[in-house]
Amino acid sequence: MATALNMTMALKQDPQTQAILAQVKATFAQSIQPAIDAALRKSQIVHFARVLVIDDKYIQVITEFDGDKQQYTEFFRKELQPVFKVIFSMAEGVPSWDELNNSNSFYKYSKGFNVKALGQSTSGDPDEGWLFSAYGDKTVKDLLGL
Repeated sequence: MATALNMTMALKQDPQTQAILAQVKATFAQSIQPAIDAALRKSQIVHFARVLVIDDKYIQVITEFDGDKQQYTEFFRKELQPVFKVIFSMAEGVPSWDELNNSNSFYKYSKGFNVKALGQSTSGDPDEGWLFSAYGDKTVKDLLGL
């Protein structure tokens, strides 16, 4: 069964952070999106993914994926360090990248920003809400015939 990440972080509102955010938004499609796309394809566990910015006040990383949450975050910490370094640098209440850049800290902070969906989890995980899947327990690899 797929698991959801609804990582939602309040963005710092100082001019420096807002300038970084403007640069991220301006270059996302050309430079950041291809890196994320390549890592997602390499993982073979992500069903869907998107990055949202809401009113320049919040950034969201929303995904549905297969497998263990800590292994998932560790894969992306390793594969997308430059991307997550920038994202976390813009967020309120996050330590420096040097403190975040290890398996336990990265997982802890990622989990701490995960917003629980409404409803009751169908997987039994109390940290999750409801996540509908038209494919039941099929994994990305199942769907790709791997």
